[in-house]
Amino acid sequence: MTHVVTEACIRCKYTDCVTVCPVDCFHEGPNFLAIDPDECIDCTLCVSECPVDAIFRDVDLPDGMEKYPELNARLARRWPVIIQKKPALPDAEQWRHVRDKRQYLDTGEDGAELPLPEPPVPLKEYQRTPEFTDDDAPAGLLHDHRTKAGVWGRIVLLEGNLRYCLEDGSARAWILSPARPAWIPPDLPHRVEFLGPARFYVSFWR
Repeated sequence: MTHVVTEACIRCKYTDCVTVCPVDCFHEGPNFLAIDPDECIDCTLCVSECPVDAIFRDVDLPDGMEKYPELNARLARRWPVIIQKKPALPDAEQWRHVRDKRQYLDTGEDGAELPLPEPPVPLKEYQRTPEFTDDDAPAGLLHDHRTKAGVWGRIVLLEGNLRYCLEDGSARAWILSPARPAWIPPDLPHRVEFLGPARFYVSFWR
């Protein structure tokens, strides 16, 4: 077993837990902490120290937190160890009671080290959406969704930036721009996040 940092930590990042950890298993990202399951000895000391009750045993996770063990493991491999307490994020108190914060997780990855997906064979565009902005984009695009089997999507920015996130447990994410569109593989859960005003459309290929 291991302990797992869950959604409540996002955009708060209290580090009280770090001071009691006897094995230095916490890793620090921009707005979240992750526990390395290979280092955690399941001592439970960190659980009561967390001001937002974000830490659970992997066998006692609340409903909806099932993806967090894998997420912790992946992010811990990429993020540096944190061994000393630091101040919480400046707006932590405003975020400590907010629910459904997964969309705000910042993995610190802009895609510079990770290649964007590419179709393995030439495709032909057969449909595209209207242009959307941050004011009128369908809510479904901002949450986990996927194209059907055999259909590739392509996000094309006309203005601004979007964060394109894969929701397959890999924590892969890229910042898109007018010079950097992105392919969406078939049947792969993903979402987009606005980083400010933006205008874009999605085309579909097969």
